[in-house]
Amino acid sequence: MTRLKHPTRASRRAILRGAGALGLAAALAPRRLAAQAPAAPAVGRDVTLVVSTWGGAIQDVIKAHVLPEFQKRTGANLTYDIGGQGARYNKLLAQRANPSPPADVFLSTDEAVIAGHRAGVLQPAARKSLPSLPDVYDWALSVKEANPDGMIAGVPFTLITYLLAFNPELVKPAPTSWADLWRPEFRDKMSFASPVHSQMPALVIIAAELAGGSAADVEPGFKKLAELRPAKLSVAYTDWLALNKTGEVVLSTEFDYYIDGMKDQKYAIDYVMPKEGGIGSLDCVSVVKGTRYPELAELFLELMISTPVQEAFAVETYQGPINRAVRLTPAAQARCSCGPRVERVRFFDPALFVDQRPAWTERLNTDVVPHWRAR
Repeated sequence: MTRLKHPTRASRRAILRGAGALGLAAALAPRRLAAQAPAAPAVGRDVTLVVSTWGGAIQDVIKAHVLPEFQKRTGANLTYDIGGQGARYNKLLAQRANPSPPADVFLSTDEAVIAGHRAGVLQPAARKSLPSLPDVYDWALSVKEANPDGMIAGVPFTLITYLLAFNPELVKPAPTSWADLWRPEFRDKMSFASPVHSQMPALVIIAAELAGGSAADVEPGFKKLAELRPAKLSVAYTDWLALNKTGEVVLSTEFDYYIDGMKDQKYAIDYVMPKEGGIGSLDCVSVVKGTRYPELAELFLELMISTPVQEAFAVETYQGPINRAVRLTPAAQARCSCGPRVERVRFFDPALFVDQRPAWTERLNTDVVPHWRAR
């Protein structure tokens, strides 16, 4: 799996340091979690659940808002297997024949949840162990397969949106459509997703639609993408960050929460939701097949989708909550994929990405990237 959605999570810590404290949500977290989370056996301090995750901001939220309640309820501890999603997923594949897997829970995209179940490295969780699950928005339950009766393949825990970022000092008029990527003034002045980027399959479909095709007819999309002239290919905002300062890159395809972090650091940056819709991306957490602690793993899933933890993700990382019980201030709501903004987000079928990614990535590398001459 080459999905590299969060390869630089550790760098988010510095960007988010000035974002402000959680305030009331954090203060109420222990009391509210006690009301929501299911009981779990007190297994003792010698037991440790291994969490496979990106580092940085997500790990910080887990340590601050999940770990205390997890320890209180179980006496157990958490440890972390940190890295890019692709490397962590490959570790699960490489060690799936071992008596004990390298992790107990796995944080990933919804696409990787499907791939992991098909590959036999993830197992479903019991719905009865997830009392917060009824509060999860229907649009967030994007994984439709590997859900036997009474079970769920994995649970989403945040929403982010891929859209257009631009330098408001240098770009006038501001972009309004994905079609603006082809505006002449952006030739050799834009950063665009690398073929291995998590959202590239969606961009292929969008380009196809702009050229008269569709998800079932993507040939026009490859031809249209070949017409772009990006100056930089990226898998994360850090790939083009310095170029924003110099003015060499004035337009980028990027996730909203990264841009909000850049705003805190006073970069000349803003973003717009294209009129065709931004691209929704869901982060999920799943139980690893063969874990020795399935009940503890399911408790971890429940805590990740509980109201106070969801509030923490929204306020501390600018990632949208998937729990409808979350209540945010107007200021916090303005800086995450949540509320009315979700109505302008487009959700693609992650199973389609699993099916088509290998062929589409090869096609991009052979027939599109050579035309770009990007760094």
